[in-house]
Amino acid sequence: MNTTTRFPFHRSACLSALLGALVSFPVIAEDDVFFSSLPVVASVSRLPQQLSETPASVTVIDQEMIRASGMRTVEDLLRLVPGFQVTSHNQDPAIVAYHGMGYGLSSEEYGPRVQVLVDGRSQYSPLFKSGVNWNLLPVALENIERIEVIRGSNTVSYGSNAFMGVVNIITMDPALTKGWMVSANHGNNGIRDEVLRWGGSVGEANLRFTARSFQDDGFQYGFYSGRWTYSPDSRQSQLFDLRADIPLSDRDELQLTGTFARDMSQLGRPANANDPIRNMEQSSTAFGIQWRRIVSATEEIKLRYGYRDDRAQSPYRTRVNFTTNLAVPSSVTFFPIIDPGGRSQQHELEFDHLLSPRKNLRMMWGAGLKSTEVQSYEQFSSDAWKSRFAYRVFGNLEYRAADPLIFNVGASYEHDNITGAMFDPRMSASFHVMPGHTLRLVASRAHRNPSLYETSGHSERRDVGGTGLADVLFHAQGVKPEQIDTLELGYLAELKEYRAMADVRIFSERIPNYIQILPLALPASSPDDREVQFLRMNSINYAAYPNGRADSAVNLANVRIQGYEYQLNWRPFETTRLMYGNALISISADYTDISRVADDFNNGPKIINQTRDSAPTHSQTAMLVQQLPYAVTASIMYFRASPMRWRRNDSAPIEASERIDWRLAKGFRLGQMGGEIAYVSQMVNEQQQGRTINRLADRVHWLSLRLEF
Repeated sequence: MNTTTRFPFHRSACLSALLGALVSFPVIAEDDVFFSSLPVVASVSRLPQQLSETPASVTVIDQEMIRASGMRTVEDLLRLVPGFQVTSHNQDPAIVAYHGMGYGLSSEEYGPRVQVLVDGRSQYSPLFKSGVNWNLLPVALENIERIEVIRGSNTVSYGSNAFMGVVNIITMDPALTKGWMVSANHGNNGIRDEVLRWGGSVGEANLRFTARSFQDDGFQYGFYSGRWTYSPDSRQSQLFDLRADIPLSDRDELQLTGTFARDMSQLGRPANANDPIRNMEQSSTAFGIQWRRIVSATEEIKLRYGYRDDRAQSPYRTRVNFTTNLAVPSSVTFFPIIDPGGRSQQHELEFDHLLSPRKNLRMMWGAGLKSTEVQSYEQFSSDAWKSRFAYRVFGNLEYRAADPLIFNVGASYEHDNITGAMFDPRMSASFHVMPGHTLRLVASRAHRNPSLYETSGHSERRDVGGTGLADVLFHAQGVKPEQIDTLELGYLAELKEYRAMADVRIFSERIPNYIQILPLALPASSPDDREVQFLRMNSINYAAYPNGRADSAVNLANVRIQGYEYQLNWRPFETTRLMYGNALISISADYTDISRVADDFNNGPKIINQTRDSAPTHSQTAMLVQQLPYAVTASIMYFRASPMRWRRNDSAPIEASERIDWRLAKGFRLGQMGGEIAYVSQMVNEQQQGRTINRLADRVHWLSLRLEF
């Protein structure tokens, strides 16, 4: 943050003193922090810390990596993080999973186990089943300063959605984006992206306004009706983003944010009456205000309010038919209107307090309130609003017992009016074995609060105005928050003489009550007429399920995830940068009470196997960036993963994959205007399967132009 630009000298001095006091003891000068080969991050404990002293493993994706990668979306950038897997781009919101666990009804659509933040604002959405809809992410890549990815649970700092990890997107200070910037990507497969940004000052306030348009044709091929054919898969989205940083006094600053994101994606399959071609329209409107006060060189407070309104609609008709009488068979057919959309509203208020009461002690504590409402006929078979309310108190403490030994202790208490209380502790010790070498031991517990759909959902197809008969797809029957217990051993090496850094994480994660989506017997209050007839016709244990059965979210699996991952960063020369990541993951799973499953087709073992397959056993990622003469930059990316399964009930895992991307760019200046022209090619080596084996993405390439003036 360029505080000199934003504040007069005495304000800048105050902020610099705070940074120095909060980062470590003794006080580190701001220049020393800036030029340190290890960056300072604040995402783990909400205390500014060097990577060698954080209670978690962190991957930092900086501006150089973002630009050199040529990626068009934030989710694609996460391929560079060890242990992360991302579905190939198409009209469906990307699934971003860490250590697998993409399995489950909520997970396979929106991935609710990784918290995503933009400048501290959670992108969790109650409409999208407590997950993140990446198609509505309110940030342009051109505005990102860096992305801090916490590999491992961190509900202590960020609440129940930080179950497996945290992606904290930090945008550039508006004071650093003054003037105009325009950029465009134009290429094959309908790629048409344009970005316009303006930054300036009004009085002492610094403003940044961004407008972005994003468009492509998604997957090129789909397997329909026994043959490969063109896949109707186009997507168009728009984003408008405004941020204003307003100094109120020598010590006070106000930050205002407003965003509007809209997406229209094509869904459906050709010539399919049950899944016709249609458009899904989605939008997200958000407003935020944050007050920040520098109390002293060692103390700071923040108060933040955020509001978000999400909407979606995609009405279409489907066909439901079944036999209703075995003695004299007759058939019932009806065509209900389905709309998987709806609306949600969320209000969030949070208070943070950072302080350093002693030279070797730093701490932060905070409290938050969250109110959410959801209206979705498809999720609840009712137009009524479903609501929930939660509050949370949390804190982190860092104690430097001696020069080489640092303890971090944190805890969070969260209470939800539907699922009750959750207490999440974390303890870690970092030991500097020798200069540049640190060992870290972490033990933590975290919870994931199930979505309103998982706790209260009811989805059905009913013959309204006709027979009144129903086909029940999902019926919530009671579910508790998931719990994950983690033990982690980390090693961080800063090899200054080799201009290199190595980060190793060995982990054991256990989820004793993992939420599965499984068929359960239905109560008499919600019979499934179609299922009852199906059971009778197939001579299946009808007496056990007199009202039929339907999917439900239930805590029925004991899951253990073990393995290691490491990342290497090396600058052999000033003009060369090499990054490499590797992950080895083993997932085991078994049922805690198989008797509850209302299934006579042996699907229980199949679903357990799918959970085990939810992450590739082995994955690798590599990136080489080379600065060449005449302001030319060349980069190449390599991604590899063994077979894995994204969704339940898939007939087979997607195949092992290798992907190669590359980019060649030339910087230039025309008077006062700077610019860059680049050529990007992705998937140059082979086609990539999507979240299912019957969807394929092929090579894409485009020209990119960026101008700043």
